[in-house]
Amino acid sequence: MLKPRIGIVKDILAIGMAPFLMHLASCMIVILINNGLKRYGGDLAIGAYGIVNRFAFMFLMIVMGLNQGMQPIVGYNYGARQINRVQKAFRLTVFFATLVTTFAFLLAQLKPEWIARVFTTDEELIRLSVYGMRISVMVFPLIGAQMVITNFFQSIGMAKKSIFLTRQVIVLIPCLLIMPKFFGIAGIWMSMPVSDTVSVLVSMAMIYIQLRKFNAKQ
Repeated sequence: MLKPRIGIVKDILAIGMAPFLMHLASCMIVILINNGLKRYGGDLAIGAYGIVNRFAFMFLMIVMGLNQGMQPIVGYNYGARQINRVQKAFRLTVFFATLVTTFAFLLAQLKPEWIARVFTTDEELIRLSVYGMRISVMVFPLIGAQMVITNFFQSIGMAKKSIFLTRQVIVLIPCLLIMPKFFGIAGIWMSMPVSDTVSVLVSMAMIYIQLRKFNAKQ
């Protein structure tokens, strides 16, 4: 008869908690953003966020796919104490994730009107979408690396660090609650690059420390 082992169950819950909290936080963020945009910009502002969010998510899904491909490779080699392979897989994933998000950043900065016109022909909605898009993706080239770092800690069993690095929980929710009170609708759009910047800095510091620990063991 099969009996659950408490230690294994705890490990499973710990590893799964990071993506669970990410999805939960994403739902909360959408609610906060929509409420803020409705209050400070009206229905058209919500429509603009829909366009910006769909554009960004197309590229974030690619990064998520890269992360899912990295996770079993890193997990297996970390368990086998093949640290060189772990670091190589991590660096390659960061490289390609950064390429993806940098391309999205350039596209959003150089051709935002073209992107908005794919979704609508309303000139006012296009204007609002262009305004929001250029602000919200200001640090997008760094987001790919931040997402990979978060997933990397999850892959090597450091679930607490992975949960801590979930950028929506750390800064974005507080920013969405505070910044619009001072900057109006601009504060909602600015919350995204501000929270991303803080999360990237924290992630870089933590992964630097972890990689140094890896190198010290070799």
